[in-house]
Amino acid sequence: MRVLCTRIPGAHKRGAPLDVDRQSRRRRRTEDAIILAAAELFVRHGYSKTSITDVAMRADVAERTIYLRFGTKVRLFQRVIEFSVVGDAEAIPLTERPWSVIAFTAPTLRERVVAFAEGVGEMNERLAPLMAVNGEVEMAEPDVQESARKWRNDTVEFLQAFWRQAAADALLPPESDVEWLAETGMVLSAAESRLLITRSLQWDRATYSQWLVTTWLRLAGVSTSL
Repeated sequence: MRVLCTRIPGAHKRGAPLDVDRQSRRRRRTEDAIILAAAELFVRHGYSKTSITDVAMRADVAERTIYLRFGTKVRLFQRVIEFSVVGDAEAIPLTERPWSVIAFTAPTLRERVVAFAEGVGEMNERLAPLMAVNGEVEMAEPDVQESARKWRNDTVEFLQAFWRQAAADALLPPESDVEWLAETGMVLSAAESRLLITRSLQWDRATYSQWLVTTWLRLAGVSTSL
């Protein structure tokens, strides 16, 4: 009797999912290397004086790889900024990052402000050096100008949500002006402000974060004592 052997589609590719994962990890490592190399060179030499060739050499990849992954130098710069905001290329929104969750849910305002200040301090440690470069690019590239405008608006909305949540949880004095707190907080926590503080006062991240904590609590009309 002849036995028919039914071939299971894909059975000969048992290792395929693993291969896909491996390729995905390799792709991510390559993109991370390109982004980090570009960030270093943009800060060191400026946007106009940094070429794709320079980035390719620093990241040890082919120029074609950069064009395939990012398309243009402008898009590469935008990805550098996006990467610097969160510190990695993971598809995790800022609002779902651990420090952000604590900043919106901790039981006391001090705990929330401390978490927020530490998160902003870490973020601006990466972003501030790029702000001088960003100013150069904004003047020359409308797309970057638009994305920068959107980022600033998003920052105000993020801070509005932070202070509104604190007010809703009865952690602020009843007379608090949430909109004013958000707008003032945006100016204080902007990466551009961090750049100015670095140049003028040479504060390290810990000093900057503690200053944010003290200033925000005072603005909110809450005691700054432990």
